[in-house]
Amino acid sequence: MNEFLKNWLEAVDKKNSVLCAGLDPADFEMGRGGKGLPEGINKRDWAIKYVTAVAPFCAAIKPNFQYWKDEGDVKTLKEIYDLAKMEGLVVIDDSKLADIGSTNDAGIFYAAQRADAVTIAPYAGNMEEAKKMAEKRDIGAITMCIMSNPEYEREKAKLVPVDESGYHRPDIKMVDGKPYVHRYIQLAHDAHQYGIDGIVIGAPSAKNHIEEKEISKVRSYVGDDMLVLLPGVGAQGGEADAIWKEFDRKNVIVNVGRSLMFPNGSDSTSEEQAKTAKQYQEMLNKLRAV
Repeated sequence: MNEFLKNWLEAVDKKNSVLCAGLDPADFEMGRGGKGLPEGINKRDWAIKYVTAVAPFCAAIKPNFQYWKDEGDVKTLKEIYDLAKMEGLVVIDDSKLADIGSTNDAGIFYAAQRADAVTIAPYAGNMEEAKKMAEKRDIGAITMCIMSNPEYEREKAKLVPVDESGYHRPDIKMVDGKPYVHRYIQLAHDAHQYGIDGIVIGAPSAKNHIEEKEISKVRSYVGDDMLVLLPGVGAQGGEADAIWKEFDRKNVIVNVGRSLMFPNGSDSTSEEQAKTAKQYQEMLNKLRAV
């Protein structure tokens, strides 16, 4: 069992939760209204209070690095990571690294100093390389697989040339005598082949293109021990229950972001955040107990 999986399972048992608190607060100047920070707020103080409030009901936090690029934000993140560790939370650095070679390694190097895992988006086809770098730095790697945005419906359907070995015969499409599979199948296959620690699958809902049969197909490739990072529950309207038809009850990291940060708009209190986190914890525990 790899270290990231071990840490996650220990946190799940300790917290009795599979909830992951998203940490991507939009600064007021971004114009997000009630889905962002209020004017004049100290983001560092807000984040510390937020993590402290939801920590009893969560097993992980997931800071999205794109929201932490202002002056002083890196220092604040270090404080947040230290707090998370003190609260018994797994930390996922959501950087979605998508470069190659030494540039990816730089991102992994810094992520490894503060987090248990880092997200990657191997657009360049270098999933194996990124995994080897993560292993060298002793940090888990979570790769994109099925995203929920409308544009990804086209991307997941693209045909990718492959070696037939390791693929299920019904999934192979022959084009001019050569084997191809859909992109999302290739990503799932490679994640298993290269020993990736986790994959991202958006929560399916009536509002997006993700189908339960696709989740089932991914599961058939990645095996029993794969962790699934499940975004899209909450504000995006995704449903969490479909994922447990295929994956282990402890192996799904359910990320909730805006609905947890701002349950009653920008001025949500720590008490309201804690109450919402507890509600999600209880809801998810009921779903995975079925």
